[in-house]
Amino acid sequence: MTSTWQINSGKGRFLPDDLSLYIGKKTLVKLVLEAMEEVDARNAGRDGRESRSVAFESAMMLTLLTYCYATGVYGSVDIQLGMQRDQMLRYLCDGDYPDICVIRSVRRYHRETITRCLAAVLQRVWELRFCGEDAEPTCGRPYIEASLTRWFDTNSTPDFKRAAEERILQAARADSMAADL
Repeated sequence: MTSTWQINSGKGRFLPDDLSLYIGKKTLVKLVLEAMEEVDARNAGRDGRESRSVAFESAMMLTLLTYCYATGVYGSVDIQLGMQRDQMLRYLCDGDYPDICVIRSVRRYHRETITRCLAAVLQRVWELRFCGEDAEPTCGRPYIEASLTRWFDTNSTPDFKRAAEERILQAARADSMAADL
């Protein structure tokens, strides 16, 4: 059963933990890469001091973490294990598989960048799923649609930044709980 994660509790909007359930893994990877390009373009003028290899490695890690958090994979151990069984994670790693400490470190030191990328992905998935011509908030099930119509206020917009921050916080909690075991 798919667990849902509430984007904006005051507005009654929901997205699943795994956004690929709505748009597919390939489309989700495309959205993550587009979000990374947008953030890179904004940051290009600010910090041109990084060497190319460091910037590439960092971009790969940021893309990997954004994708994982968008698919509901939060813990560093789960991410590392996912690299063994998930073809998309292996694709994003491009043969360079980070260990748990690197994953935690990247999340800690690049939290704001991951938040911006993840918020952009959440917003784009929301727009594709609920705001376009082909929007199907209830997957075409009329009996559910009738009961949920009152929960969807088309004039309100979820707080995507807050939603992204919550997912990153959930990742930190997962790592903290794993460290306690």
